[in-house]
Amino acid sequence: MDMLLVAPDGTKMVIWSDVGGGTSVSNLSITLDDAAASILPDGGPLTSGTFRPSDVNATDPAFPAPAPAYVVADRAAPAGTATFANHFNGKTPAQANGVWNLYVVDDAAGDAGNITGPVCLNITQTVAPLASGALLISEFRLRGPNGASDEFEEIYNNTNSPITVADVAPTGAGYGVVASDGTLRCTIPNGTVIPARGHYLCANSVGYSLASYPAGNGTTATANATYTTDIADNAGIALFQTTLPAGFILANRLDAVGSATEANTLYKEGTGYPAISATGIDYSFYRDMCGKGGSNSTFGPCPMGTGLPKDTDNNAADFIFVDTQGTPTSAGQRLGAPGPENLASPIQRNATIALNLLDSTKAASVPPNRVRDFTSDPANNSTFGTLSIRRRVQNNTGASVTRLRFRIVDISTFPAPSGIADLRPRTSSNVLVGGIQDATTCTAAAAGSPPCTVTAQGTTLETPPSQPNGGGWNSSMSAGTVTLATPLANGASVDVQFLLGIQQTGSFKFLINVEALP
Repeated sequence: MDMLLVAPDGTKMVIWSDVGGGTSVSNLSITLDDAAASILPDGGPLTSGTFRPSDVNATDPAFPAPAPAYVVADRAAPAGTATFANHFNGKTPAQANGVWNLYVVDDAAGDAGNITGPVCLNITQTVAPLASGALLISEFRLRGPNGASDEFEEIYNNTNSPITVADVAPTGAGYGVVASDGTLRCTIPNGTVIPARGHYLCANSVGYSLASYPAGNGTTATANATYTTDIADNAGIALFQTTLPAGFILANRLDAVGSATEANTLYKEGTGYPAISATGIDYSFYRDMCGKGGSNSTFGPCPMGTGLPKDTDNNAADFIFVDTQGTPTSAGQRLGAPGPENLASPIQRNATIALNLLDSTKAASVPPNRVRDFTSDPANNSTFGTLSIRRRVQNNTGASVTRLRFRIVDISTFPAPSGIADLRPRTSSNVLVGGIQDATTCTAAAAGSPPCTVTAQGTTLETPPSQPNGGGWNSSMSAGTVTLATPLANGASVDVQFLLGIQQTGSFKFLINVEALP
């Protein structure tokens, strides 16, 4: 028998010709595989097993119409050099999807018999693995106010290009979030596209309490994938490029985070974060966006200045602990909030969305760019009044922005040492700002020539989680006037204010990341 395999795009290969001699055989099951140890026998009887594609006769086998013509290079060894790999590897989906044809010819007189089903063609995809750190576990918690199952793991694309998930194992289902007990919790399915600098969110559906967060900015914290088996407190978690347990090895690991008490180093990096007892509090660990690690007391500008997650392969240095009560823990004490993000979340756009002074003819520290109000308002975490920071936000992304928010990555807040301000970000209303001398601001707001009056739009402290003490580290504030229905066009601006309650006076810092869609 002679066999010619033809792909949908016309690629041809003689995979079997003139083997087996004249011995009768029946009921055989034969697999052809480039990786097999031997070719099919020339003169001896065929047997069941796995063999390399084989063409042993120097004469080209003849395949009558409708089979296509072929050349010597399309023949398998030893008559030719063709292999499955050099003929069919590297095809695009458009080239490989479709009808594959197998032409079979009996070229010896007097023979009788048949090929019974199934005849199978197995096409597998070889995936180039991602570099370690291309995807990061950027925020997580292993319990919350809704109990031990109130947990989530946020995955972050740490590159400037989209990542399409493809399991490195041919039979795997995607990328796996795995706990240190070795059990797969969450699958990021094959084919999932995580945008450049975008997120993917896994959560335990039994107890996850942040599905509706943040209010006013869409369902950007709804889990993209869920699981139901609790991950133990302080256990390690790792992200692997496969869902198959045999592949849960260091070579396939993209990232890991675990506590200092986690014994399995596959599921943590460095010394691990300090183990905590966090029963009932609304907390998370998130990657430092400022480069200061877990320090609560460091005061000064962001040394990194990029607003991108820190990744030094040391969990203790890379992650910051926050909670909505500013609870003292072994991992530190810092007022803030969980901020899980999913595929639909706005993406950091610091480079393409400008934060300009509302009035560039004035210094940043004076009105109308910054206004100090001494009116005491203890009920709103403003015992010593408020600080209003105003900016003109300009869209330079090249496309319309349909969602706009600001994530706090550095702030002086509770607990603050003497001489350092304790600021509490809060929701604010629109405010009319008069006397603007900046012609660009006046023109952008269609407010006429300077001096003009513009409206600085209030921003909303996003909840849940409930933040009765005001915002802090990792809290986010949304610009509600920018929506799907009212997008901010490329080149257009919106004037906003950030209102900060003051619970203690002193030197302060306030740094935000700009997040936007698309």
